[in-house]
Amino acid sequence: MRGNEKQVLKIVAELKEADREAIARKVGVSTEYVTEICQGLVKDGYLIERGNGRFQLTGAGQKAISPVRTTGPIPVLKGGG
Repeated sequence: MRGNEKQVLKIVAELKEADREAIARKVGVSTEYVTEICQGLVKDGYLIERGNGRFQLTGAGQKAISPVRTTGPIPVLKGGG
């Protein structure tokens, strides 16, 4: 995933629902470019487009921007030699 795609997902998460114009203003790019990015993110299952032209994150989109969390000890693999 490219940086702009992740940035769009974070903006949509922050706003809960966002249209192309709001995303474009926050990212600092054209609405045409945002349209291109959002179409790819919808196709890949990270966003859904509502009938009102606004986007929302899917579960996959939320997962894509969530930091990795671990619980318990992390095993360390030792190289052979």
